[in-house]
Amino acid sequence: MIDDVRLPENWSKGSSGGAAFMTYVVPLDSGHEDREERWEDPLAQYDIAHNARSPADIAALRAFHRARRGASRAFLLKDWIEYTSHADGRSDPSATDQPLGTGDGATTVFDIVKRYGDAGGTYDQPVKWPVAGTVVVAFDGVVQVGGYTVQRGDGTVTFAVAPDTDVIITCGYEFDVPVRFTEDLLSVSWDTINSRSVGSVPLQEVRP
Repeated sequence: MIDDVRLPENWSKGSSGGAAFMTYVVPLDSGHEDREERWEDPLAQYDIAHNARSPADIAALRAFHRARRGASRAFLLKDWIEYTSHADGRSDPSATDQPLGTGDGATTVFDIVKRYGDAGGTYDQPVKWPVAGTVVVAFDGVVQVGGYTVQRGDGTVTFAVAPDTDVIITCGYEFDVPVRFTEDLLSVSWDTINSRSVGSVPLQEVRP
């Protein structure tokens, strides 16, 4: 279960973390390695503890944690290091930022991705939770006004009419990361009457 609610930005801003793949590395007698890629897509990990200090913030964080039933229910996080389709992850999105697909005259549904690449190859990261109202689309570089809908949670764009054959479809957007509390326990220390603090508050990205 992923609740369509975003963690308050004042807690996520300044959080630490990033994406992690899973690779099994087996050293061989020859000194070579056998590396097995277990995940096609990474899962990010974060920690937001240092951004919840005031009594009001900690009370709100405790309420948010309880509403999610601890680690049971996932929610959305704005990753301030990278939250837009632009290559730098922070600049305003434009309709030509990322590939969406190529028209064939029949297909109407296209998956939203963010492409990373260099001379060694490319990787397309699925984007399942574009921010509502931020998705912009272009056909052959021409911005489209209407004629499509965006499905948050599925990360797709659906066109009312299938794009013509060989039309290059691109898009731009802001996006959130679906995460959950890693632990069911939210530990809070009472330092003084007006001072409280929380320990580590780790978050784990989840797959849809």
